[in-house]
Amino acid sequence: MMSCKIVKFSFMKIGKLFLGAILSFGLLNGIVANSQSLGYVKQVITVNSGRFESVPPYTDYVTVQAYTPQTGNVNPFNTIFSQSGQAIIISDKIAFVAAQDSIVKYNLNSMQRLGAVRDSGLCQLALINGKLIVSKQYPIVSHFVEVLDTATMGVVAQISGISGDCAGITMIDDTVYVAVNEGWMGTDGKLAIIDPNNWTLISELDFGVNAVGIFNLYKYNGKVISVNKTPYGVTNVGSVTIYNPADRTFNNVLLTHIIGSGAGIKDSLLYMIMDYGIGSFNLSTNAVQNSAIIPDPGSAVFKYITSAAVDSFDNRIYANIGDYITPGTCLVTLLTGDSITSYATGISAEAIAIDYRYSPAGIPNASSQTLSVTVYPNPVTERLNVSIGNHHENARIFIIDGTGQVIFSNNVIDPSISNLSIPCQNLASGLYYVILEASGNRSAVPFIKQ
Repeated sequence: MMSCKIVKFSFMKIGKLFLGAILSFGLLNGIVANSQSLGYVKQVITVNSGRFESVPPYTDYVTVQAYTPQTGNVNPFNTIFSQSGQAIIISDKIAFVAAQDSIVKYNLNSMQRLGAVRDSGLCQLALINGKLIVSKQYPIVSHFVEVLDTATMGVVAQISGISGDCAGITMIDDTVYVAVNEGWMGTDGKLAIIDPNNWTLISELDFGVNAVGIFNLYKYNGKVISVNKTPYGVTNVGSVTIYNPADRTFNNVLLTHIIGSGAGIKDSLLYMIMDYGIGSFNLSTNAVQNSAIIPDPGSAVFKYITSAAVDSFDNRIYANIGDYITPGTCLVTLLTGDSITSYATGISAEAIAIDYRYSPAGIPNASSQTLSVTVYPNPVTERLNVSIGNHHENARIFIIDGTGQVIFSNNVIDPSISNLSIPCQNLASGLYYVILEASGNRSAVPFIKQ
């Protein structure tokens, strides 16, 4: 099945970090690449907003912490002197954090700040075409999407013409999409369609009243998927919208549940905060799959899931739980909801992201068993041929992009099959990885989509 989670890069504009990764794997035009690396989760980064303080002098601030799954260690590594954390995005060892009036850049190897810039009305972040895209909300009254240079963090463009407060951001092919919810008093949900070649608004598509509260955007099978939060003052009504860019049609699927933020997509399931717990929505059937994977942690006594993320490598859910007043915990479960562990967080852990890594064999918990997989042609334009050297029971093949998001998944490969052909014509130009997984082991090989 095809699950699009794509961040577009121009091959000629790939930064030094990506170029170094390409050269280290020995990728040259026309050469078949062999599997040389493994993928794993290095750490989970959480942004804690702290206690709400309406007026100065402030005594509590945003903190950023790292959790290492292999050791269970929790490392609070920075304080941002601001009053709330909105978003975090990670790509290739670099993290950007949006915290009320600041955007801060980190090196996730050294855990050091690389830079910071003052801003306002921050909501969500995305990395597209080597640029940092920032969606904005109140108190901003115009230019609700901003484009920053990732190196200098200077403003590249401010996009005019969008009608109101914005949230989630995604990209399919050569088009950027931004959720337009017009704030907590919005009356419908819209989708801003943006040209990343000149960073101008192409159009704004109105999904109507049934998409009110539109917030997170995802990509799946070439479609834009939005999680639409339950509106303020409304009971037990949220929705998911499926938009098809090919024919500009959309389908609002109403859900008789209280819907919060999205947590991510794995295979055909979209995970989100549902009825104050974590539930899933089946994108193949357009229906709720499981409304209580993780149950309500105690909303009746003001204890909520404040943010959540799906780990698509290790098939886990990270759900931050807290009361907005005292330090909270992050509950770690399987995708089925079975509890694995928990660890301490700060107050109001309102943003979370997975730091995926790719390294030579020898990472923690990796077996010495070799899984053989090759890909060609490399670079690829239309179809990627994948050759599996050995037969493995219950083997899976999937493709991830440079941010670690799964964009293609073949759940179980017939042991008699040694060659697969995967369509790549709809992938954006850039660096990707083919992952072979079998018997608890993984092997990865990078390839370039031209």
